[in-house]
Parts: sequence; structure tokens; C-alpha cells
Amino acid sequence: MVELKANQPRWRQVHAIIGERIRTGEYKAGERIPSLIDLIEEFGIANATGQKVMRALRADGLIRTEPGMGSFVTTPEERKEIEAEQAKRSKPE
Repeated sequence: MVELKANQPRWRQVHAIIGERIRTGEYKAGERIPSLIDLIEEFGIANATGQKVMRALRADGLIRTEPGMGSFVTTPEERKEIEAEQAKRSKPE
């Protein structure tokens, strides 16, 4: 189990670790990342914390989730599409 610091929110720490694994290529574009259950076991976090991590990774455009299939690292092209969509939503009309 990965040791987490007591003085920082656990979800932020796990989010940072998974994000770093994606950026360094440990988890490659198109590759399935560990499931929510796997994250809970690896990091010793609660289910709600794991869900928050997954939501944050999706919001950052680092992963996409396919119902019934799992979550996958986005490709650079998918990230560009996500960023463009987010920019459209944040633009005042």
C-alpha cells in the first residue's frame, strides 16, 4: 500500500500520483488504468475518495471512462478535444 501524507487531502495525493504515472508513460495512452477497487486497495482510501479521484482525472482530460469497460488514458487527440469542449463551456456568452 502506498503511504499518503496526513497533512494533505488523500484524493489530491492519489490524483497527483495517477497523473504522474500517466505523464511518465507508466500508464500509456489508450491503456486501461487500475479500477476503482484497485485504487482503493493500493492506496487504502475510501470508495468516495476513489470516485473523487476518478472524477478529477476525467475533468483534467487525463482519462475517459467507458461504462462496463473501465477507464482509459486519453490520447493527445482526445485531450485536445476535451480541452476545446471545456473552453467552449467556460466562455461567457
